[in-house]
Amino acid sequence: MNGLNEYIEKLDCPDEAERIYAAEDIGYMNAPDGVPALLERLVKEPSRAVRDVIFQALIRIDGEASILGSIRLLGSDDPQIRNQAVDVLRRKGAASIPSLNAAMRDGDRDVRKLVLDVLSGVPAGGAEGIYEAALSDPDPNVVITAVENLGRTRATQFRCRIEELLLAGSHPMLLGACLEALREIGDELSLVTIRHRFPDLAMVPDFLLVPCLKAIGALGAAGEFMEVAELLAVRVPHLRPAILTALNAIHQRHPMKAQSDHLLTVLRAMVEDGEPPLHRYQAVRALRYLSFRDDVCSLLVSCLSSPERLVRLGAIESLRATERPELERVLTERALQETDEEVLQALGC
Repeated sequence: MNGLNEYIEKLDCPDEAERIYAAEDIGYMNAPDGVPALLERLVKEPSRAVRDVIFQALIRIDGEASILGSIRLLGSDDPQIRNQAVDVLRRKGAASIPSLNAAMRDGDRDVRKLVLDVLSGVPAGGAEGIYEAALSDPDPNVVITAVENLGRTRATQFRCRIEELLLAGSHPMLLGACLEALREIGDELSLVTIRHRFPDLAMVPDFLLVPCLKAIGALGAAGEFMEVAELLAVRVPHLRPAILTALNAIHQRHPMKAQSDHLLTVLRAMVEDGEPPLHRYQAVRALRYLSFRDDVCSLLVSCLSSPERLVRLGAIESLRATERPELERVLTERALQETDEEVLQALGC
């Protein structure tokens, strides 16, 4: 104990190096009785280096004292202290869960959100009580953070609760978080709830259409393909990449022949009417859904001569996906005229 008292006294030494050594030694001693002194020094310590060492000491010290002390620091006005306290509690792992439960119950809204930051990226097992409280929290930011965490960790046990929030919620950021979480959890049964909340995709507000399309792309079946495709003609151009990405995701899981002159008209217009290069590239790649048609194959072949490099690249990808052996000759002939290194690589040269 005499050694600990000596180190505690040195925490107030004018020399920064002495304070660093004192905090390190308390940590290496794994001395819970030194925690109050470390916390007292922390709130008045001007040196970032000393503060960092104090936090490392709190990580090393086992037991409840360092956990409870770190939870108190979540209420600090200093963002650096708050963030480092979150890191300490993450390092404590399961041992911190009981105290985090109490903080979730008794802390203010900022502390409750920071409790969820501690759990970010950590599987929800063992923290179910915290998440159950968080999903019913009066502060929408706390609920949103909980939903985001549960999505990232694919917490299937909370899928139904997140679906309930999607159906009942009105906060736009919460709705977006629910859509993203259900996409990440990846249960196709969630599509029923999503379509119940958003029965007409053409009426979904722009700020929610992108997460909605991501979820439908990940969970939707062939039946959603043409409904999503129709959005190309009715939504503003900047949403087209999200629409085409959703079409690609559905088609990868449920390959089909898209029997639609309307889709071809829209995609052709995107390719030919001066859309940004990335949009045109995505449109040319989407033509593969119709590449069983001779007229579409002809359009793709004509795209090989486009002055836009991305269009040529998209055409090569789509033509290779047609599985028509006779088109290999066309690609070989194109390689003789091509000068762009990336395009030549795509052509197999």
